[in-house]
Amino acid sequence: MVVAKVLIHSQGNTEGSLKEAIDHYRPAMVFLISNPKTIASKVKSWIDDGNPQVGKYSRDVEHCEIINIDPFNEDSVLQTVMAVQEAKAKAFALSAGRTLEFYAGLSGGTKLMVIGMALAAIQGNLTTYYVDKPIVSDRESGEYLFEITFMNQLMKTITWINSDKRHLENLKYLRAINHRVRAGLESTSVKMDRNNIIGEISDEEMNCTVRTTERTISRQLKLLKSMGLVSSEDKNPMVWSNTSLGTFILSIYGVENGDSDPT
Repeated sequence: MVVAKVLIHSQGNTEGSLKEAIDHYRPAMVFLISNPKTIASKVKSWIDDGNPQVGKYSRDVEHCEIINIDPFNEDSVLQTVMAVQEAKAKAFALSAGRTLEFYAGLSGGTKLMVIGMALAAIQGNLTTYYVDKPIVSDRESGEYLFEITFMNQLMKTITWINSDKRHLENLKYLRAINHRVRAGLESTSVKMDRNNIIGEISDEEMNCTVRTTERTISRQLKLLKSMGLVSSEDKNPMVWSNTSLGTFILSIYGVENGDSDPT
């Protein structure tokens, strides 16, 4: 499998963050979301020429393109989201059968553009990165770029949930754990088996339409753990709890499934 990396970068009036991203990811394609008042045109010409001003690996970029938006009005966020979608479509058209990996830069452009990039990344399955380069730092060149772990995990989880209605059903276990925590109870596969906890978690709370066994619960909790939504204590039996990501996902999907804010 041949993989090609694609940078979709919100470009402002400096090239430093883009240089770091190009040298870190070594992309085959670069799309600059910008406006005509920035240095985007100059940056594009540097990339086209393989100028190290924008990274020593800029010479390996096969395609660079600017997608202009208006960054200072009430539609800027939407324009940015649409520009990212346009960049993705163009990248797929240029992929030549390769598998594409998309990376969204949240370092340049206006604040409205950054918001739009973040929303587009979550909606469109892009890995987000940020480049921080303070004036005074003891970090080496190349250590300024970091991926935004929580956003990337959130994006992957939402994509996973939306890919199969059974995954949405699995969130009932997050709700069950949440209810037990509120009641001061531990969550184990045995105790979460509804046949053993009559009166602790109702069928409605578990959203059960079929018999839920301890074995089934254990298997589903392990799946949720692989997605980073729950964690377990190394006890016998295992004690399960929701992670920060799991709790956040529950706040997104829980209300419409009958969960309520305890406050």
